[in-house]
Amino acid sequence: MPFPDSFSYRSQILSKRDRFSFSTISYLSKKITDSFRKLEEYKNSRMPLIYVSFRSEVDTHQLIRERLNSGLEVAVPKTDVTNRRLETYLLKDWGKGLRPGAYGILEPDVKVAPLIPPSQIDMVVVPGSVFDRQCGRYGYGGGYFDRFLSIEAPQALRIGLAFSLQVVQEIPLKTHDQRMDIIVTENEILRCNRQANS
Repeated sequence: MPFPDSFSYRSQILSKRDRFSFSTISYLSKKITDSFRKLEEYKNSRMPLIYVSFRSEVDTHQLIRERLNSGLEVAVPKTDVTNRRLETYLLKDWGKGLRPGAYGILEPDVKVAPLIPPSQIDMVVVPGSVFDRQCGRYGYGGGYFDRFLSIEAPQALRIGLAFSLQVVQEIPLKTHDQRMDIIVTENEILRCNRQANS
């Protein structure tokens, strides 16, 4: 095993991802989101929750804007730091509906975007630091998406977007670490039976 624990995995992989240039992130993100758009699961999704990308994450801004411009519904997360949970809001306007929130990440403006129950979410597009080929995932250490997926939106299909350098053969998961159903990179689409792997 190249790295002994989740912290080591995250720090090693994220340091590599953070060295990507803006143009590299843009180019690879376009390849990833082009593949994502072709998924039947995404085409059939009525209310996806899509993370608003930050720094060196796979860029989701254009994906969200496209849904808004097409009149399709899209939810975005807001981090409730006090209660250590995610809230879900229906985004209606990119320019007026977002503002910098926790950790500097763009989040829904609660004065403009309506709160919706997690039970309405049928797909969650998830960021992460490290993924493996069994669709395991490490986040950034806060556990927000893990708790949301396991407790508040267990019905939702989980799709991770990642650069290929973020995918390793296997990571040691703890009981709270949530697996994805699908992982999309610039090179491939991984599909997993997460119940069987749990």
